[in-house]
Amino acid sequence: MLHAAVPRSNFTLQRKGVLSTFTMPEYSISIMLSHNAFLVDVVEEKIGTVLKLDSIKNGDSWKGFDMLIFNTWHWWLHKGHNQPWDYLEEGGKIYKYMDRLEAFTKGLKTWSKWVDSNVDPTITKVFYQGTSPTHYNGKEWNVTKSTTCNGQTQPISGSMYPGGPMAAERVVKEVLSNMTKIVNLQDVTTLSQLRKMGTLQFMDLVAKREMIVVIGVLLVFLILGINSSMLLLLVN
Repeated sequence: MLHAAVPRSNFTLQRKGVLSTFTMPEYSISIMLSHNAFLVDVVEEKIGTVLKLDSIKNGDSWKGFDMLIFNTWHWWLHKGHNQPWDYLEEGGKIYKYMDRLEAFTKGLKTWSKWVDSNVDPTITKVFYQGTSPTHYNGKEWNVTKSTTCNGQTQPISGSMYPGGPMAAERVVKEVLSNMTKIVNLQDVTTLSQLRKMGTLQFMDLVAKREMIVVIGVLLVFLILGINSSMLLLLVN
């Protein structure tokens, strides 16, 4: 995305495991993209894959950056063969099942404690991306037979989403409000809800490319505007 905004600039791209590092020497910036879906630890143990709701040992790799951008929620909803864990753990207790919103809340609170304890705001700026909505229920925009946003070409009119705010969105705002360190919330959840025609999987190739260029331009201005040289983006 960044290179699409400044296509004549040289860059390097390295991938190792779940970590991708994009570097633009001309601007002295490096962006590291970590596919850490839950922020808290996911560990392979004898019983299977365990999602540890009160552990962030992997947080050591987040230290020392000029900017951290966090995002999580989407994968917490996956079930069946798409569920990335076998068990959940909190306080030494193992759970086979737990309400997804409850588990998300516990994990996000663990993350907030890590930020409060480990981030120096004079060195690192922290951002949290707003909750990504789904458009699986056509009743929310008066299309009763629709179970996806496939075929939608227009946004919802007005500034309020008919289906109301997401529960996960309320959790994010509550957790951030109780933190001692400043976390900048990129709160575009309602805007995303209103743009029911904007889901990537249903966009045509031209629209995807245009969006990628726009995002790239915005990222360039964001990074260069605050003179950051190292950025870690953690996404699901």
